[in-house]
Amino acid sequence: MNKHSHRCRIIPVFLLPVFFLTSFQSIAQHRLTLDAALDLAFERSYTARNAREQLRASEAAAEAARLSLYSSVDMEFDVPNYSRTLLPQFNPLTGRNEFFPLERTQWSGRLDVNQPLIWTNSTITLSGLIYQQQQRDLSPEGVPYRDWYTDLAIQLRQPLLVPNTQRIALRSAEIDFEEAMADYVRNTLDLRFTVTEQFYNLYAAQERLTIQEDRVRQENETYTTGQRKYRAGLIAEVEALQFEVDLAAAQNDLLAAQNTLLSQANQFKILLGLPIRDSLFCVLRDTTVTRVQIDPVEAVERAKKTRVDLQRARNNIERSELALENVHAARSIRGDLFLSYGLNKNDADFSGLYNNLRDTRRAVLTVSIPVFDWGKHGQDIEAAEARLRSSQLAAENVELNLEREILDLMRSIESASRRADVLRQSRKIAEIANDISTRRYEVGTIGSTELAQARSRLLQARLSALEAVIDYHLALADMARRTAYDFRTGRTLDVPR
Repeated sequence: MNKHSHRCRIIPVFLLPVFFLTSFQSIAQHRLTLDAALDLAFERSYTARNAREQLRASEAAAEAARLSLYSSVDMEFDVPNYSRTLLPQFNPLTGRNEFFPLERTQWSGRLDVNQPLIWTNSTITLSGLIYQQQQRDLSPEGVPYRDWYTDLAIQLRQPLLVPNTQRIALRSAEIDFEEAMADYVRNTLDLRFTVTEQFYNLYAAQERLTIQEDRVRQENETYTTGQRKYRAGLIAEVEALQFEVDLAAAQNDLLAAQNTLLSQANQFKILLGLPIRDSLFCVLRDTTVTRVQIDPVEAVERAKKTRVDLQRARNNIERSELALENVHAARSIRGDLFLSYGLNKNDADFSGLYNNLRDTRRAVLTVSIPVFDWGKHGQDIEAAEARLRSSQLAAENVELNLEREILDLMRSIESASRRADVLRQSRKIAEIANDISTRRYEVGTIGSTELAQARSRLLQARLSALEAVIDYHLALADMARRTAYDFRTGRTLDVPR
């Protein structure tokens, strides 16, 4: 193979009806290089579009968690709140509670502004209330009564001696988004590798078709030569019949190669988001195998930055630490401070509602002290500590396996490179040997068996050389997937958004 462009070869005449039926319905023809196939996949494939939608969902969830720490404003209205019922009331004349029928209609509005303070784990609330109520005692001597009420207050709720739940919630949301972003990067790298793998497999199918076409041509020439020799009485009938069998076998293998090509092309079109009825040709401009120097330390470090399961394992350590912090605080001394200052007034006339407002104050400090729980808290702490140690062990194990996989892949790249060099030379030798054997058979110095063996060695050499080249390029692509870095070109792989 060389640096010249390659594409699917012309289909044999006896396969034209199949391609005629296929191409008749084609609405577009695509000649794709690997870069063009990647661009198309990132834009149109189901995998890429689904990964983008999942990332958008994660971005929205992370932004919602962040915005939850901003001010929130809520309004509530009763329009109206009507009731008619018996209410208990103390009657000083009789010295006991008595029930009186009361009808009440209330029109009210409430405004609450809440501001979480993440650095202190507290919440400040500004609250405003105003309502008008109409009351009527349904007793014979009852008269209607209407009044107004307003209340303005600022309140502080401050937990004491407990973990900062707001900070933990925000950090948990950040971790979830970091993992979602890592998943997106990994999905994109996996898609890049899958497209690269199927591209090379399709190219290999095209080359196998070409090899089989050449084989059919050679077998056809040999069959023609054998028939001429048989008619001249130079070879036995059984030898001539063997040539016909070999030609039929070559044609059968050609049909199988064609079916494989069509199947892989359809699979590749689905991956790229193309209609199956479209025509697809792959173009590979460079099939040379060049040695790539890869620093194992650099490769391992790059892989650690993109490995999703390693990042998730490390995040699980932080999650376990946060969970342990919560478990420790669950049965510790806790304080809750509530402070409120406000202004309020009740008046029969709205015009005087905001004159001479009266101030209100409230301060509450609640202290909770756990006393006894039969050792449940201690067991909860032990379980949380065990989960933390398990998370640490899991992260260490993932990291060790990552290093092993990278080193194994480096050896695979080196092995594929050497195999490609050896098999390329073997192919050249097999081609020369086949040409010599063909000429020797034509002049009668060797028989059909020796010629068939030479043809078989050539076929195997060409297929093996092709397989070695594909394995080498796919091993490099796998390294790029695992490290997000192309060591052949020396550039970081872009992650389209």
